[in-house]
Amino acid sequence: MARSCGLRLGSRRFELVVLDGGPKKSRVVASAVGDLPRVGAPGAEGSDEAAEESAAIIARAIKQHAVPTDNIGLAIDTGLAAFRPLKMPFADRAKIEAVLKFEVESLLPQWSIDDVVVDFHTLEATADSSELLITAVQKADLRRALDVCTRAGIEPQEAELEATAMVNAALAAGVCPVDTAQILVHIGELSTSVVIMDGGRLREMRAIHLGAMSHDLPAAAAVVEPEAGAAPPAPVEGAEPRAEPAPVVVDPADAERRLDQVIRRIRRELGRTVSAARTAHPVEGVYVCGIEVPGLLESTVLDVPVRPLDVFGGEGGQSQENAGELVVAYGAALRQLGGGVFRPSLRREELRYTGALERLELPFAVVALLLVTLLGVWNIFLYKDITFVDANLGTWRDYTRAYLLGDLKKGRPGALKSPSEDVKRFLTNMDAPTDLTKYEQMERLRGLLQGEVKKLEKDLGQDTEVAQPQSALAGLTLVLDVLEKLGTETTRPSLRKVTAVYQRARTSSNKADTVKVSLDVTFFADSPAIATNFYESFARELRSKPWFVNLEERPNQALEDGKGIFMAGLGVTVDVSKAPLTQAPQ
Repeated sequence: MARSCGLRLGSRRFELVVLDGGPKKSRVVASAVGDLPRVGAPGAEGSDEAAEESAAIIARAIKQHAVPTDNIGLAIDTGLAAFRPLKMPFADRAKIEAVLKFEVESLLPQWSIDDVVVDFHTLEATADSSELLITAVQKADLRRALDVCTRAGIEPQEAELEATAMVNAALAAGVCPVDTAQILVHIGELSTSVVIMDGGRLREMRAIHLGAMSHDLPAAAAVVEPEAGAAPPAPVEGAEPRAEPAPVVVDPADAERRLDQVIRRIRRELGRTVSAARTAHPVEGVYVCGIEVPGLLESTVLDVPVRPLDVFGGEGGQSQENAGELVVAYGAALRQLGGGVFRPSLRREELRYTGALERLELPFAVVALLLVTLLGVWNIFLYKDITFVDANLGTWRDYTRAYLLGDLKKGRPGALKSPSEDVKRFLTNMDAPTDLTKYEQMERLRGLLQGEVKKLEKDLGQDTEVAQPQSALAGLTLVLDVLEKLGTETTRPSLRKVTAVYQRARTSSNKADTVKVSLDVTFFADSPAIATNFYESFARELRSKPWFVNLEERPNQALEDGKGIFMAGLGVTVDVSKAPLTQAPQ
C-alpha cells in the first residue's frame, strides 16, 4: 500500500506522522515528536547553526522511523501568514490565478508582492462571482523551512499552513458535520491557528500571535570560553574591568504567572471569535489540538464547550500522550495520500505568481530566435526540393504527352487510338496557363483515362459495377447454420422440406434484394413445451443476426406421441449482402 509522511515544522518543535493506506482508509504506522533549538541559545533559531542542528534532529527521526522520503507534506507555522478576504467577478480558477497577484498587491502594504507566495481558498462561488480567502507567506520564511528539510535529506512535495492541515484532518475524522458549526484551534509554540467551520465548509481563518511557549524568557547570551592553555586577555590601562554576564534566573512563580497571562489572552481571543462568528448553524464546540496548555480543555468559552480535537479515533500507532500534537502532521500526511478537501500550495511558484514571466523572457526569446532560424533554413531546403521536383514533373508530363499523342510530322504514332475529345483537348492545352500544378495535371489526366477505360468496359459488357443476384444457397446456409448450432442432446430438429428463393427488390421501394427460405421442420423433444422453447431460441438467434430481415411464423402442431412439434411453411427472409464474407461467400 502507499505510504506518506506529514511533517509539522514549528519554531521550537516538530512532529511527524507516517500513514499507510489510501485516502479513505489509512493507519498511523509511525509518529515522532521532538524539540528544536531555542531562540537565544547557541545556534539560535534563524542562524545557520540552528538550521544544521534542526536538520540533524529531523534526519535522525526520519531514519529511526523509516519515513518514506519520496512522499512528504510540510506544514509550517500559521503565524507566518497573512489572511485577507477577496471577492472576484468570476469563479474560473485559471482566471483567478491569472489576476490574483495584481488584486492582492494592494491588500498587503506591509510586504512587497515580489517577496511573498500567495494562495487562495474558495469560500463561496456562483456562476459569475466568487469569495476567496487569501493567504500570503513571505518567501524567506518558506525558504527557511524548506532549507531545513533539504539539509535533513528530504524534499517535501508540497507545503501548507498548520490551519489547512488541521482542517483536512478534522474533515476526514467527521468532526465537522453539515448541520453544525465548529471552531478548530491549533496551539503552536508562538502562535495559535483559529478556523471557523460552518456546515462542513470553511468560513474564516486567522492566526493569534500567542502560543504555548510565548511566556518563555530568551536564554542568556552565550559566553565565549577561552581556548585551553590560552592566556587571559590583558587588561586595558584605564579601562573599567569587564563584568562577566550574569546568567538569567527564571523564577518559577513568575513563569507560571506569565503562562497564565498567555492562556487568559488566548481564551479572550477565542471568546471574541465565538461572539463574532457569523454562522448559519450554532457553534457546538471549540476543538483544540497542538501543545496542551493548562485549564483550556474541558472548559467553556462563552458557554461553548472546549474539547480535544481527536482525529485518530483510538486507532493507529500514534502515542496517546501527544495525540493532539500530531493532528497537523496527520492532516499533511493524509493530503499526500490524496485525501483531504483543501489543496493549498505554497510551492506553487517555486514560486509561480511573482517574477515568473521575467525569469522566462530570456529563455523564450532565445528559443523563439532559434525556432525562426530553423524555420528559415527549413524553408530554403523545401524551396530547393520543390524546384527540383517541379522540373522533374515537367519532364514527366512532356514525355507522357508525347507518348500518348505521338508526333505526326515525324511519323511517330501515339499510344492512344482515337482518343476522346476531352483527353485530346486536355493533352493539347497542358502548356496553357492554369491553376493546376504539374502533379495535379497528371492526376487529372489519370482520371480522364480511367473514365475512358470504364466507358469501354461498359460498352463491351465487362462492367464490374453491375450487381449480381443474391445466392439462394448462401441464404439457406445462413439459416441452417443457426439451426444446426442450437441443437442439443434433448432437442433435435428434422427438416421435411426446404426451399430457398431469390427475391428481386421492387423498383418502387428502397428495399434491397433478399432471399426467402421456407422450412417444413419437426422439433423432436421429450415434450412439446421443450420443443417450443427450442423454436423460440431459434427465432431469437435469427433476429440477432445482421442479415435477418423477417420471420413468418406459423402455428405448430404437437406430434401424436407428444415427443415434439411440427411446423409447416416457416418463412425466413434474409439479406445475404449483410452477412460476413467468411460466413456466406457470394
